[in-house]
Order: sequence, then C-alpha cells, then structure tokens
Amino acid sequence: MVAFQDTDPELIKALEKPWSVDTLTQVRTGKVEPTFSTREPSAIYKQLRTGAITVTTLGCEGDEHAYELGGGPEKALLQYSALHYPRWKTELPQSDDALFVPGTFGENLVATCANERNVCIGDVVRIGGQVIAQVTGPRQPCYKLNRRFQVEDMATRSQELFRTGWFYHILKEGTIQAGDKIVLLERPNPEWTVARIQFYLYHDMRNEKTMRDILEIKELGSESRGIFTNRLEKHFENQVGKSLTTWNGYRILDKTIETPRIYSFALEALAPLEVPTVVAPGCHVRVRLGGKLVRTYSVVTGDSNRFRLAIALSESSRGGSKYVHEKLHPGDIIQIGPITSSFPLAGSADHHVFIAGGIGITAFIASAQHCERQGMSYHLHYLVRSADDIALKLLLAEFGSNVTIYDKSSGKMFNTRTVLNKINDQNHVYCCGPRRLHDSVLTTANEFGINPLNLHFEAFEAATSGDPFTAQLAESKISVDIEENQTLLDVLREAGFDVPSSCEAGNCGTCRLRTSLPLRKYRAHLSAWTFFSSLYPLHTLFYIAQPMSSPEHEYSAPEALLPHTESDRKIGCASVSLIFIANAIGFSSPLH
Repeated sequence: MVAFQDTDPELIKALEKPWSVDTLTQVRTGKVEPTFSTREPSAIYKQLRTGAITVTTLGCEGDEHAYELGGGPEKALLQYSALHYPRWKTELPQSDDALFVPGTFGENLVATCANERNVCIGDVVRIGGQVIAQVTGPRQPCYKLNRRFQVEDMATRSQELFRTGWFYHILKEGTIQAGDKIVLLERPNPEWTVARIQFYLYHDMRNEKTMRDILEIKELGSESRGIFTNRLEKHFENQVGKSLTTWNGYRILDKTIETPRIYSFALEALAPLEVPTVVAPGCHVRVRLGGKLVRTYSVVTGDSNRFRLAIALSESSRGGSKYVHEKLHPGDIIQIGPITSSFPLAGSADHHVFIAGGIGITAFIASAQHCERQGMSYHLHYLVRSADDIALKLLLAEFGSNVTIYDKSSGKMFNTRTVLNKINDQNHVYCCGPRRLHDSVLTTANEFGINPLNLHFEAFEAATSGDPFTAQLAESKISVDIEENQTLLDVLREAGFDVPSSCEAGNCGTCRLRTSLPLRKYRAHLSAWTFFSSLYPLHTLFYIAQPMSSPEHEYSAPEALLPHTESDRKIGCASVSLIFIANAIGFSSPLH
C-alpha cells in the first residue's frame, strides 16, 4: 500500500502540460559541511549563484557531494520544479513555511514548467547557449530530506508523490546562469516520463513485464537500472536459481600472478560507455563463468569500461575460483553484470579504518583511493600469512604511510585490541576477511563499547544464501518465515507491510528503522552474517526468533519502531523485534 498519492486531477493535468522552453530562474551550488543536529556532512544547503557558472561533466563548478554516489557523470545536475513548493506548504502546514522555498531540496537548477510528469528519460535539453544535457533518471531521495524539512517521512512523501527532481548528465560543457532558457531539443522516449519510472519504482513494484521494458531504455541511469535489475533477479546477492537480466561482454586484457593463490584480471567492455562510471568504494560485480556458474567478486579499481578483479583460489572451490584460475586467459570474453555498490563508506565518519585479511584487500583498494582523492583521513591494515601473499603491491604503494602490512611469518602480528582501542565515536571500522578475523573485531569492539553502527563487515564468502529463520512482529504478534533465498524486506512487503525504501541498495537510509533501547545493549554473533550479507536493502536491526546457523550462539536485541505514517501504525506494524543491521555487509548509516 502506498501512503502518499496525488488525487487532484486538475493539479495533475497542469503538471502534465507539455513544455518546450522553460526559464532557469536559479543556479545553486553547495559545499560539504556539518549539518543538522547530528553534524553529519552534507551539501544539501546550496547557495544561490549569480553570473556565469561553469558546467563540466561532473556538474557545476564549486558544487560538492558528501557521498560519492550522490554525484558523478550521471548525476551532474539536479533540477527541481518550483511548482512543488507551494504544494508542500499546503500539505505540511505544521512545518515552517521558510523551509519550502526554491533551493531547499538541494537542487542545482530551479525552473517552473518542467517537472517529473512532463520530463522524460533521455530528454536532451540546451541550457543557455552552450550546455547540452540529457535526463538520466529520478533522484532517489535519502533520509537527509527528513532532517532538512523536519518531517519524519519527507523522503517517502517526495518519491511517492513524484516530487524528487531529476538528474542530467552533460553532453556538452559550457556556462549557465539564471535567466537562461532551457530548450527541449530531443525526446527519444516520450512514453517514459520521470514520474512513470517512479510509479514502477515505488507504487507498482512487481510488474515484471514493465520492468523488463524499462531496462530497454538505454538512456536510463545506472542507479534506477540497478534497482529494476535487482528486483527482477530477486536481489543480486542471492544466486540460488536466479539469473541476471542484463549481462555485458568484457574482454580479458591481462592475467597477472599477484601471489601463489591470487590472479588479477584487467577487463575491458566490448561496448564501452561514452561516460563510464567510476568504481566507488565497496563495489562488486557478478561474473558468469560458463553454464549456470555465477560468482560475485569485489571490483578492485577502475570504471565501468575498464576495471580489475583479483580472485583467490579457494581450497574448497566448487568451480568458481578454480574455473577462473584454470580456464580464463587473456583474450577470452566473459559476461559480467552491473557494477554495484554494497559496501559504501559512512558519510558521517572523520576517520576510516580498513581491516583486510588475505583476499579481503580487494574490498578496500577503491575505498582507500577515494579517501586519497578526497583528502579523507584513513588507515588500511592488511593481514597476510607471508610476504609472498601480499597482493596488488603497485596499488598499495600509492597509499604510503596510510597502509600497514602484517606478515605473520615474520612475526608481525595484527593486534585487534591495539587498533580498536584508538577508535572514537567519529571513527568507522570496516572489515573484510575470514570469519575468525570478523569474530575478533566484533568481540573486541563489543568489549570496548564501540557503537555497532560504526562497524561494517563484508562477508568473506560473498553471494551465499543463508539459513531460513522466523521473524516476529512485536505489536501485531505476526510471524513471518524467511527462506534461505529471500530477504526480510521482500517478505514483509508480501505480508502486506508497507516498508518504505528508495535505493534498495542500503545507501540512502530511507528504510532504516528506529530503535527504542540503547545500542550498547545489543549483542550479536557473526555466524548470522552469512544470511545478512544478502539482506542489504534494510538498514536496521533484526531479531532472529530462531538461531540462524550456530545454535550454540546467543542472540539478544531490542524492540524497534518502524518509521511509518500514523495510518501504518494503526494496522499494528509499528514495531518489530530486531537484532542486526541488515545492510549488505554492515552498518553503513546511523539510525534516526
């Protein structure tokens, strides 16, 4: 059930009125700075700019993004219709009117006629006399809108009412300024308005045929494309009996021996994109290795046109790593799914601590590179058995004193207590490696009282299903069964609970839940991470009514309140007993 819908036919008709020329009334840019009471970094407070502003493929000169996936070539400019602000004032009279003025949604471009109901995916526009831009898709609103407007469900309202704004990528650079005309030049997909895409993102989420049609829209940006792709495959981390909807051909350029157990592969797209997507922190891809054999691997570095994987030969390989090591050679062509981020950096951290064991190093190269580019504070701890097991040495050399290598054979051991004893509330810890390393970090962090929200884990063995379990909804007393190849988000929706979500990748925070007991009371064992690595659409803590993998481990958790509307609370789905933050592989965002 959708909580918010426009029902006024006259208003809808006015919004759907075609346009060919609009006027750019404002240009805005913003710097990343501490915001809200939480002091988390954001650039949502954008300032009015006067005069000519340079626009490149990355957006307006001087504009910043606190979160890397919030920008990039496909999201160079965000436009928002000024028509929406009077409606927000009317619908939310309890809010301060001063909040609902042009620019407060964090947009770069303010205009009036163009809006989500009359702008189409792929539309090409000229802004002023130089800049040419193309619409890539709707904005996926994040929880920061809730804080910006002091409305608990503002992100959900905006997406369900089709008032999020939309993104452009830049076809031709130049300058723009207030007063310029926005002229519609081309419309390759007249039937696919931004609002229609949002209808299938947030209203009709099970229409498989339409989702397949949407994936045929070549101009659609990777964020929305990823959501539809993931839905069709019932979440890409679950590979049991599933297949990707879209695969792309890549040629192996080289096969490099990194260590006796690890090969790295440079891959190049057969059909490169004009504007490739840079590998963000925590990205992975699915690789088809012949027949029905599919495996998931972290992307080390690169972009969507050319990137590198590093794969270790598992002693218990069931075909994946063994096939890669023995069967793949330079010149071979393999099928690879979209590059997807599931292990992002926490935007609120002032220092990042990466702990990698063995092949787990592949999860952190792109993250460390991002920190280097952005001038962010970080340190990478890399644990190996011997000097011969150090992989990706050339890339590690880029990090200088920000990386420490622990060679067990030479007696240089990693001391979890020494490292975690220095962690404060503004630091975040990320761990990828074997289970004993995860156990050590988790146990020590618990002893030191480190906030669980500051801990992020990636399962060493990615893309495995978990054990079935039962979750009980505390207020309604309803129990739901989650099978090994399902996610709790899907099951709750199928049971009739309207759980809001946006990006469905654990990034935006829309689906996060609120806890009612202090986080320091939580206790959880890592044995359940196998399942939760496939549960990333939910940023919250889940209570496991039955132990998931190891009955000898004890689980405890608080009650939690779903951040729903008053109408939702009336049907008794307001609280759930919970235990883990079910991001793909960790606690990537703070709870409300």
